[in-house]
Amino acid sequence: MDIKHIEYLICIVENGYNLTKAAQRLHISQPALSKFINDLERTEDNAIFTRSRNRITGLTESGDELIERGRKIEKKFNQMMDAFHSTADENQGTVKMGIAPVIISTLFNNAIPHFIQDNPLIDLKVVETGAYDLQKMLMLQDIDIAVLVSPATYPGIHEDIIVRDSVSAWFNKHHRFHDFDGPISFKEIAKEKIVSLDDSFMVTYQWKQRLRQLGIEPKFFFQSGSWDLLLNMCQELDVITLMATPIGKNFAGTEIEHRQVKPFFPWNISLCTLDTANKSEVVNYTQEWFHNFFMHSNA
Repeated sequence: MDIKHIEYLICIVENGYNLTKAAQRLHISQPALSKFINDLERTEDNAIFTRSRNRITGLTESGDELIERGRKIEKKFNQMMDAFHSTADENQGTVKMGIAPVIISTLFNNAIPHFIQDNPLIDLKVVETGAYDLQKMLMLQDIDIAVLVSPATYPGIHEDIIVRDSVSAWFNKHHRFHDFDGPISFKEIAKEKIVSLDDSFMVTYQWKQRLRQLGIEPKFFFQSGSWDLLLNMCQELDVITLMATPIGKNFAGTEIEHRQVKPFFPWNISLCTLDTANKSEVVNYTQEWFHNFFMHSNA
């Protein structure tokens, strides 16, 4: 007996044991339904229905128990199929994800190809721009997910931190900081020629805030949106920059090094969504996929 047979029996009961009506509901012929009942009872060697003058009038005790169990099985089967279809729905569609340039080249160069390979029915559209623009786009619901340096500065943004790291001071091996032991203080950093990512980067905003809290007005020797240009300048010139520690693994220079700074400067990366947005299943699925990818990568 399979789920289709159980559905046939339940349909007969729900139609008052009228085989003609039940057959119409099941889209089969009445003789075929009668044959199904006779064959089932003969195979199981047990009567399911009571009869009077060759007409079905009700259920036997065994039949009543069978229908009761059958309803539970049918309900679980339908729940299973609903979950299956729901999973299929959440694995297809379009998702717009905004990622800051430094983050995409440092952290997502493996994550995105894996996501595309695992989810061929999801059209992942990546927008690459600075943190402020991404937050605006998220607030306007022009993107579904923003990947940002935490904390976000706009209210109403929900953050799911997926990476916890730090910002370091970068300089060449001939710089005076080469001889320093341990973290380098902001006050020492402020004495140097500083090159920095431009003001569209969250790290620069956070850096300026930290300096001002220490009573130091930041003065940058040079600013750029290109992290590899800044690291190259640090390698070739007597300048320093503050940049996320993981970026160094993407830089081919050999005459550059970094130190932690004090006070400690975190570089935490969040998957950000809008609290008030009505997120689709495919957006929820995508956010969960990237969350799990980085949780396993960091384990």
